[in-house]
Order: sequence, then C-alpha cells, then structure tokens
Amino acid sequence: MDISNQRILVIGGSGLVGKAICRSLLSHPEQQPAAITITGRSSSSIEKTLDELKALSATTEFSGITGDIFCRSAFKDMGRKTILSQRETRERYLRDIIDPLNQEILNESYLYRMIQEERPNIVIDSVNTATAIAYQDLFSESRCLLKEVQTAKSAVDDRLLEKIETLIGTQYTPQLVRHIEILWRALNDHQVKMYLKIGTTGTGGMGLNIPFTHSEDKPSRVLIAKSAMAGAHSMLLFLLGRSANQESGHSHWNHDRNLKRMAPIIKEIKPAALIAWESVEFGEIKHRGKTVELVDHKPEDALDYKTSLKSKTTPWQKTGKIFKAPFIDTGENGIFSRFEFETLSEEGLMEMITPEDIANEVLQCLQGWNSGHDIVSALDSSILGPTFRGGYMRERALESLRYLEKKYDVPSIAFENLGPPKLAKLLYEIFIIAKHINLLEPIEMDEKTLSERCLQTITDDSFLRQSSLSVGLAIVLPEDKILRGEQLAIPSQWEYPEKGKVSLQQFNQFADKGWIDLRPTNMKVWIDRLHELQKEIASPKEENTHEKEETSSNTIRDQRFWQQAVEKGNLGSFISWIFLKEDNGERIKK
Repeated sequence: MDISNQRILVIGGSGLVGKAICRSLLSHPEQQPAAITITGRSSSSIEKTLDELKALSATTEFSGITGDIFCRSAFKDMGRKTILSQRETRERYLRDIIDPLNQEILNESYLYRMIQEERPNIVIDSVNTATAIAYQDLFSESRCLLKEVQTAKSAVDDRLLEKIETLIGTQYTPQLVRHIEILWRALNDHQVKMYLKIGTTGTGGMGLNIPFTHSEDKPSRVLIAKSAMAGAHSMLLFLLGRSANQESGHSHWNHDRNLKRMAPIIKEIKPAALIAWESVEFGEIKHRGKTVELVDHKPEDALDYKTSLKSKTTPWQKTGKIFKAPFIDTGENGIFSRFEFETLSEEGLMEMITPEDIANEVLQCLQGWNSGHDIVSALDSSILGPTFRGGYMRERALESLRYLEKKYDVPSIAFENLGPPKLAKLLYEIFIIAKHINLLEPIEMDEKTLSERCLQTITDDSFLRQSSLSVGLAIVLPEDKILRGEQLAIPSQWEYPEKGKVSLQQFNQFADKGWIDLRPTNMKVWIDRLHELQKEIASPKEENTHEKEETSSNTIRDQRFWQQAVEKGNLGSFISWIFLKEDNGERIKK
C-alpha cells in the first residue's frame, strides 16, 4: 500500500514501539503521509513525541490525543482504579462491558469515537492490549473477595458489594471481546483500509519456564493470563481477517455466494523478545513509578529472624538520599540495571529486538511486501524474534552502562523492577562474592571464610547495603539475623505470616526466593555452583583428542565467553547460566 497522502492513526504512538513506527513512516521523502495522529495516556509524552516527529517532515500534519481506549469517552482520563472505586462510574463501566452491544455503548466508546472523528485510512495499534487488560490481576481480586465474603456480617455489606463488582470488572475475556466488537464496527463503519496490530507473546518469546515473573507464583498466573489474552487477541484478529464486511447495502448475490464490500485488511506483528531501548542514563531509580529513597539497617542492629516481620518492627533508618545509578530505559517495560538487562537479554533467555526492527516490519506490511511476520496469515511462523541488530546493539547498550558505572563510580546491579526478586538476590550475591574470589579459578576458600568476608563487605559498603535494602531485598546475616528496609519484595501479601512471626522454615524459604543470603550454607551453594561451571568450561577441551580448545559454532559459552565475562564484569552472564541450568528457563524457539 502506498502511504502517500494517507491519514494514519497510531494508537500508542507515544510509546517506544509507536515512536519507532512513526519515524519509519516518515523515512521516505517521496511517500509522506498526509497526517499522523498519535495517542497515549500522558500528554507530556505525546507533546515530546510530536516535537520529535515534526522535525522529520515539513508536509505531514501531526496531532496527538490522550485517553484510555478501553472505556467510554467520559472515563478516558480517569484511570481504571478511580472508575471502579465509585459506585456510579463502576456500574456504568460494568454495563459497558456486560450488556449487549448497542448504539449508545458504541457512540460513547472512546475508541469508536476516536476513529469516527479522526477518519484515518490506516490504523496502527502499538498498545500492549494483553498487558492493559490482563494486568488488572484477577487472582488478587478473587482472593480479596473470598476474604471479604468470609468475614462479611451481611450479604448486602457495601464493602462486599464493592469487591464483588470490582471482581466482575476485572474479568479479562468480556473486556477483550467487547474491545474487538467495538473495533470491528469502527473499522467497517468508517471505511478503514487496514488495521495493523503490534501484539505480544506475554513472555518475551519464552515459555512457562520463564524465570522473570511478576508474582509469587512460578509461573506467574498473572503472566499466564497475559499470554492467554495475547493468544486470544491473536485468534480474534485471525477471525476478523476471515470476516466479510458487515455494513448493509454493499452486498449482492453472485451465483452461489453473497459478495460484500472488502473488509479492512487485518494484520498482527508479534515481537517475541525484549524490546529495547529508549535511553541509557545515570539518574534516579524508580520502582513502580515512585522514586526509591535509600534506607539503611546497620549490622549491629540486626533483628532476630523470629520477629523480623512484625508490623511494629521498623529498625531501618531513612537516609534522606535518593537512589541514583546507571540504568537503561526500555520504555513501557521500565528501567533496568546493567546486570538485570544483561541477564534478561542474554542468549538463551529473553534476548532482544529493537523498536526500529519492529517499525521496519510494519512499514513492509503497509507497503504490501511479504515480510513473513504477519500472525494473522501464519500464526506460528510470524513471531518476530530476536534480531541480529538487537544482538549487536545490546553490546552497545552494555558498553554505555559500563561507561556510566565508571564515570559515576556507582555499580548498576539490580533494581527489582523485573521480578521475581530471586534475580536481584542472585545478582547482589554474586557481586559481593566476586569481590573475594575469581569466579573461574578453583576456590580454595571454605564457605565459612567466604561468608565472613561477604559480611565484612556488606558492613563496610554502605551504598551496597542501602541500595539493596531500598529496592526491597532483605540481607540475611550469619546466625540467622537479617537487615531489611521499609519495603520487602518477599514475602508477598499472601505469604506474609500471621502477626509477622516467622518460622525457621519460612525464613529459609524467603531467603531462598528473594533475600541476599550471606550465611555459610548459601556460600556452600555458590561454591558448588561455581565448581560445576568450571568443570563445564573445561570439559570440551578434555574430551577433544588433540587437547585443543573447542572453537566451532557448536558452543556458545566456551572458555573465551567466560573469560570475557570476568574481564568485563558481566555478572549477568553467570546468572543467566544459573537460570538456564537450574531453573530450566531456556527458550527453545527464536
């Protein structure tokens, strides 16, 4: 399709992928769109994006609009939590989802009205629909409802009624089905030529063994629900691609079939890797949208583990300082430390694709090329996996992060934005351990000595201690004492012991799942783990009859790989090896 003089609506155009798509649309001077309208949830991000785009074309008209496309126009700027917290808006919101689709619901839908008013020739949807719908966490709301029902004094208790209605309002499938109904009507009623969706796999191309989840479960039920919605969305788009136009007055009988005006072309592109990146910076670290304030808990004030989680226990002190460190901003996925990004994007784990890779595929689809990545045409073969450019640019990003670490003399270890906290725990542990041993040489030190030296490190290095405590990681000291901050990533709200009293079994479980464990028992685990790695590195050479190092493409993590990992301080490579080996977290499709 020639995009010259076409009106294009880019839903989610102020996001990481949306911006790359807009830049791609403007990359050919001889094919400039007549107008590009972008949407987003933040007016500031839209204004910033529009300023960038206006510098790329003098002929294209640009505009931006804000709002939530999954609700009615009157609610578009309220936020779902606000909508569900008020009885009047909550009831209207539920009726919009549950009631049979009628003209009133259609006319009040923000998505329908937006397409009606903009009259685009092409709609490109880069919103992560599965995340927007599935991450309302149906499971937490269900558990809250069960608890309220069990404790309710009356069947008509207002609090119980609110929880019941909120649970109904967070059901995934009705929302997705209603979204597709409205979308299909809008596309047909207003003669849109093409609908192109940038979808998601929900797991960055990995399976249920993905080590990165967003809850206490593994695999995360919320994450599985997101993937379920992503798959359901693709199948619904697949059905749209097989549907005739429903508008009346445009059909005629021809021999044995009813021929109608051609329906919009439906396509979907599914990135199946980490999408990165927006920028590499040094600055304030934010956790779930809030700036992280450094807190401290000195070793001499360590708590007994039995009372460490009591609600009145607040032994930490606020330092009055903000946590600052080098980070990479991956757009909608949030910010990651160098080690987190290194682990996440490592070969065999989520790996990486750039937004420009996605935008290039979008442009090919729009121009009618056979890109081979249309999920509607071939569900299984159209997943857009890691790219050569993504792998190449990954090293560029890591180089920038290393540079910022040196410049500001601040390590970029882990921010605990990724989940589960075990990743952050392992990164901090290996960072501390690597200060005392060479990870690739035989370890002569016993676990007790290593534990003592790691304890000394956490005692002497206040920033290391404060940064880990401030992102929700407790530190387990020898003799079962702990240091903790104001927030804890582990335990979850559902694992929290009654009255904060912790048993030894629970204590060990929490330490294993997400607390930095400096006890000799855990140091023994690390020593055994590193011995196993050293044995693995040496085995290819020993098995070769000529006693030469393996140099073929058969081995990824060979001796040179690990030597460079140590030289560059690529601790994420070690953690990725742990996830691959111990957690069976390897992706089997690219």
